[in-house]
Amino acid sequence: MTLKAGLEIHQQLNSGKLFCNCSLSENGKDAQFKRKLHATSSELGDVDIAAKTEQIKLFTYYNKSCNCLVYTDEEPPRGPNADAVKIALQFAQLVNAKIVEEIHFMRKVVVDGSNTSGFQRTGLIATGGRIEYDGKILELDQLCLEEDSCRHGEEEHEYLLDRLGIPLLEITTKPQLNDSKDVQKAAKAIGRLLRACNVKRGLGTIRQDVNVSINNGQRVELKGFQDLASMPKVVENEMKRQSSLYQMKEGKVGQPINVDNCFKKKREFSLALKIENWNGILGNKDSPEGHVRMGRELADYAKRAGLKGIMHSDELPAYGIDNEETENIKLSLGCNDNDAFILIFGKEKITKNAMGIIVERINTKGVPKEVRKVTPENLTRYLRPMPGASRMYPETDIAPFKIANLKVRKPKTLDEREKDLPLNEEESKQLVNNELDEQFNILNKKFDLPKLLSRILLHTLPQLKKRR
Repeated sequence: MTLKAGLEIHQQLNSGKLFCNCSLSENGKDAQFKRKLHATSSELGDVDIAAKTEQIKLFTYYNKSCNCLVYTDEEPPRGPNADAVKIALQFAQLVNAKIVEEIHFMRKVVVDGSNTSGFQRTGLIATGGRIEYDGKILELDQLCLEEDSCRHGEEEHEYLLDRLGIPLLEITTKPQLNDSKDVQKAAKAIGRLLRACNVKRGLGTIRQDVNVSINNGQRVELKGFQDLASMPKVVENEMKRQSSLYQMKEGKVGQPINVDNCFKKKREFSLALKIENWNGILGNKDSPEGHVRMGRELADYAKRAGLKGIMHSDELPAYGIDNEETENIKLSLGCNDNDAFILIFGKEKITKNAMGIIVERINTKGVPKEVRKVTPENLTRYLRPMPGASRMYPETDIAPFKIANLKVRKPKTLDEREKDLPLNEEESKQLVNNELDEQFNILNKKFDLPKLLSRILLHTLPQLKKRR
């Protein structure tokens, strides 16, 4: 089993918002407004497959006091922010990427509620480049400057606007990582290199996605890594999952039928689907570790249509359905001991739509091309289909931004800053990691007492702060 993996790193930049003059401060809830978002078509008239899966929903937004009309989608964007562009160019210089002459911003369709306008603005900054990690080389594909999305609120369809519009540097690598531990090491190296620039620090300011495929199969994008430490285990589990899908028996589905007459009590509209030779494949809580549990997988797909979940033969009788009702369903479908069945309830239109999605997934052989979210158990769950080219179209409100006249100084890397300090390796690392080296250099130039100044900055001042 051969691994092919690449990284997508999203780092918040420490400048103002990308397309307005607002600061990055976070305050309490202010004005509230609602939006209903619809998927739009590209210039060629196609609607992106990922956008199609999002239902037309009503989203509630809480506008923080640090936001203006730009990010409530009531005013055309300004900018882009020159400081954000300079930071992006600095990183491009650090990795020896080929910088473009003009930035042309595009609109990326996003209708899941995380952007008030229904799209995210993104612009190509540079192509190519490379980073070193653990004595190896990883080539970069491209660097883009884009705007961050809203944060989730307390309710399902509630969003907070404080994060919306913060500049993000998106770093995409080529799929050259062939070991799960290398994925972690490369991500760590990129993160360390980013800290040479004026980027935001702290929880949630950097996000890593990993693209994974095995044996030259379909690419699967993994989102939502909790920390770098979990990366190797998540990638290894995803490799096992994909391998299991390639080895899985092909499921032959029958015709979905209404099974309302199989139940003793009146229920919502019901549909059942027979799957030949899939007994045990749908799985349950007693399934062995590493079992793909296709029942849970199909439930995640059915949620796209608005269902809360599904029931299936590997779990029944349960959930208020007794053994007699389960046998009635099997009899109606003509199931034998090797067959399985899916059972769903809901409004007729939603139920039929969900069953169509389930059938489509069962008929997909091997590994589907999709986006998955990482769970706290270091596994992955289906999130949405992989977006395609129809997701992008030109941004007409922002003129091309010429960067030829911008003066950008290449920053020193953290390693270079550590070597410049007249201290031992450990103290130098601590000063640089805590962003204290610039202050140290100013003071040392005046007093020339490196040991004393290091002790004051690293130990004395933090201890005094604790006593306050």
